[in-house]
Amino acid sequence: MDAQTNAHRVTLLPGAWIGPEVTAVMRDVIAAAGVDIEWHVFDEIDEIPEAMLNSARSTGRVVRARLPGTRTAGQLPAVVELRKQLSSWCMMRHIRALPGTPARFPDLDVVVIREASEDIYTGMEHEVADGVFEAIKITTRGACERIARHAYAWARANGRKKVSIVHKSNIMKKSDGLFLRVAQEVSVDYPDIETEEVIVDALCMRLVRWPMQFDVLLTGNLFGDIVSDLCSGLAGGLTAANTITSCDGVTLFENPHGKAPELVGRDLANPIPMLLTGIDMLRDLDENPAADRIYTALLATVAEGLLTGDQGGEARCTEIRDAIITKLTN
Repeated sequence: MDAQTNAHRVTLLPGAWIGPEVTAVMRDVIAAAGVDIEWHVFDEIDEIPEAMLNSARSTGRVVRARLPGTRTAGQLPAVVELRKQLSSWCMMRHIRALPGTPARFPDLDVVVIREASEDIYTGMEHEVADGVFEAIKITTRGACERIARHAYAWARANGRKKVSIVHKSNIMKKSDGLFLRVAQEVSVDYPDIETEEVIVDALCMRLVRWPMQFDVLLTGNLFGDIVSDLCSGLAGGLTAANTITSCDGVTLFENPHGKAPELVGRDLANPIPMLLTGIDMLRDLDENPAADRIYTALLATVAEGLLTGDQGGEARCTEIRDAIITKLTN
């Protein structure tokens, strides 16, 4: 927090498409809740400027909407480059259905903790012969142990009962075998937490049948990317898809919603995913009373039937904003 202004400092990437509209709603709601934030705003970007990285390292927190994903040879998408430059190592998605919104499993409450520094996502690809490409999957003991200890420590601190280690070691015996073996070694230090191991394809089948049998899913990078979206779909989609990414000295609050060019400028965007991202950020800032008030106002607004078109309603983006702010200020 800034000592002179008493304002928290946060780097903000409004992103592209409907990102600027929904981030504006988030800012208005947070201000109405009485939290003073000095936003360091970096508008639509296809590349990651050094000034933005310096801002992120200075503020220690980044909130982002959907960034452009331009596919250019030899260039990573902006969001992947952002995580790489900030040395991300863990992505956590706490997946819960928002009451009152469409969800296949409205009681789902599962956490995906995903290693985010290596695996097939290191971008190490090359052509070994004409028309033959090779992608290299990196797995190190250090990264496996760091993410496993983080998952078990988080589970214990948050009253969770079980960690499921997700792998494919029946095929990738060395790389995923290391991930599984190290996680099992770490589990010995947490006897109060039940541990199971599950092959990723079997996990997907079990998730779509009855996901409530799972609690915390500990995954590698690629499997976590897929499984977290599967779980979000079971809990209602984008309203259950916000992610907290831990980097070296920086926390990144990510909202994947936003690529909806047909909605731009029409006041039809769904602001709820970005509001949930803002609530995560407020909790990280120890602004828990404000986060609780916003979440309560959000639930009350949804309970009144104010839903945007993607959720089966007819409400406008600003209608949802105004309803939440009214509840906060009355």
